[in-house]
Amino acid sequence: MAEPIDRETLKARLDAGEPIQLVETLQPKEYAKEHIAGAMNIPFTKMTGEARERFSKDDVIVVYCHNPSCKASTRAAEKLEKLGFTNVFEYEGGKDDWKAAGYPMEYDEPLRE
Repeated sequence: MAEPIDRETLKARLDAGEPIQLVETLQPKEYAKEHIAGAMNIPFTKMTGEARERFSKDDVIVVYCHNPSCKASTRAAEKLEKLGFTNVFEYEGGKDDWKAAGYPMEYDEPLRE
């Protein structure tokens, strides 16, 4: 099971410039609407292939989705651990919690249908 990380710990680590792979595990449309500043998008359904290409086994990877009731990040974390990634964290509060705290969000151009 991935180690949980709370909002304040994640914010402090990001502000300190730690090399964290911050990953939103929702679909591209959800990511484009808004995401935590600096996050990349890898939907949990594509995690296996993408993770092998993008990350080293010892990278610090923090996955998140909407909120604690959303399970996309939990599934992504499970996949990462099965692949042998050793520093996997889950930010269960997700982007709803981050936004509620007034922390930076980014917005992408709308995706074309």
